[in-house]
Amino acid sequence: MAAGDLTLFPLIQLRAATLVILVVAAVALWSARHTPWRRPAPLSLLCFAVLVAVWAPVALLRAPDPGDGRAEVQGLVAGVAVALTVVALSRRSESGLRGMRVGWALGLGLSILVAGYELLTDDHLWIEPGLSWADSHRTIVAGAFRNPNDFAIALTAMISGTLAWAASTRHGRRMRALLVVAVVLGAIAVMLTESRSGLLTLVVVLGLHLWGFLRSRGRSRGSGPDAPVRRRPSRIVLAVGAAVAVALAVAAFVVPALAAHNPVARMLATADQPGTARSDQLRLDLIRAALRYFRDSDGLGTGAASYEVLLAADPAPGVAVHTWLHNSFVELLLQYGVVVAAGLGVVLVVALLAVLRGSVRSRSAGRAGTLSRTETLAALVAFVAMGFASATVLTTPVWWLMLGQAVASVWWAASPEEAQPPAAGVDATPDRRVSTSR
Repeated sequence: MAAGDLTLFPLIQLRAATLVILVVAAVALWSARHTPWRRPAPLSLLCFAVLVAVWAPVALLRAPDPGDGRAEVQGLVAGVAVALTVVALSRRSESGLRGMRVGWALGLGLSILVAGYELLTDDHLWIEPGLSWADSHRTIVAGAFRNPNDFAIALTAMISGTLAWAASTRHGRRMRALLVVAVVLGAIAVMLTESRSGLLTLVVVLGLHLWGFLRSRGRSRGSGPDAPVRRRPSRIVLAVGAAVAVALAVAAFVVPALAAHNPVARMLATADQPGTARSDQLRLDLIRAALRYFRDSDGLGTGAASYEVLLAADPAPGVAVHTWLHNSFVELLLQYGVVVAAGLGVVLVVALLAVLRGSVRSRSAGRAGTLSRTETLAALVAFVAMGFASATVLTTPVWWLMLGQAVASVWWAASPEEAQPPAAGVDATPDRRVSTSR
């Protein structure tokens, strides 16, 4: 996110950022023109992108503020183009998935550096002063995002991609160890955001990867004479390591000196405080107001960037603070209507059904197929979590990048047998082998 902002800043100043992203998307689609897009997941995303492009003029015409509406529509179109670019560049290939995993790992490394700077300097690089959490006596890391919830969930998506790279890389133990260290530091950064939604998302995503690891391990375990012999750590070492980990975790909450610096302990301590309850109630009130405006509309959208205007003009909004909606799915439904919101819903449902169908039918997918389906589920969890927890991410590229990751991964996992080229010397016809010797 930070690197993306720095890269796009000159283009933003020239008002050419959206145009450049659309050109890149067009080039990516052209390069993937020979790739079959008839699979449900990529086809649904392609149709959704066309729907957004067709509906953009309607949202602009209905926007109460032309300037704000144009900025939001440009950001939305650019975000969908990012998702489409990711899917097109993946080309339903394992190398495409590997490139995305490397990108997530690099993003995690940059984010860890930014979080470390925030901790050492007690300063937020991309956060304007005046926010209560930013001006508090303790440092809550937020990276390049406007609030810690966004940073925590984005970190979780990066952690998922890094875990997938660690599970699939062939660079040896040192590279895997480095990636595991990055995952641990990323998890610590998630805790330092003190985001409840971010921590919950991290737990779910780690659970998915653990499930995928156990399932792929059971499938890849060989029993023949040619099966590789793997050295396993002794049970004593595992037991001692688990006992030490549990003892440290308990001490972090029980020992006062450690609990005072434990972000998770602080998060749990403030969960039942009045300020937390007021924040949760504000989110619910904002959503109720948006749904009320939607019921009073024709269902085709109130226009781009219209929620804040409607809220300000409401004589009885029922909210304590006039702010963003804090639910991007409801925001999309209100401002762009049922048609566009239903299009996004179709993409999510199709991707989820493809994962479930692949888990049942693609028994020959092996470890790689299981890993890519795990990536899909993790990306969907992060996408949905950020849409529900953030202030607004309709124009945030990393949000749409998660959707592109999910579609690209499930596209490969849905039919991995077709996606992989036949091995050298093996005919595509079943049970027939062609000798390459002369």
